[in-house]
Amino acid sequence: MATMCDTPRPPGPTIARPRWGVLYGAAFSPLAALAVVEVASPPNAVRTLLRCVLAMVAFAGMAVWVRGSRTALDMLDWCACAGATVSVRVVQSERSRPLVGLDAPGFSPAWTEEERELALR
Repeated sequence: MATMCDTPRPPGPTIARPRWGVLYGAAFSPLAALAVVEVASPPNAVRTLLRCVLAMVAFAGMAVWVRGSRTALDMLDWCACAGATVSVRVVQSERSRPLVGLDAPGFSPAWTEEERELALR
């Protein structure tokens, strides 16, 4: 996968790294418990319930890890010069300007002055 620029990263921990060990623990711990459930072979209703709960726990653990590591995952493809090469454009909004006259929503030239005042309230 190509990075944003071809300059090498400076030595040292400059970016956040995903903690892969936490992901493996969150995914494989419920799977190991699921294997224990299969070996122990409890009654069918209990086995089905444990299968569902452990599968949900595995997916929930992975989802929590992805949410907590989203910044580190985004930074994997960034290089040291990325901050200097990315530009952000700020567009100023004109929403603070009150709407008057023809700009007002629902304005009709055929309205009376009282109807215009009610429409602008």
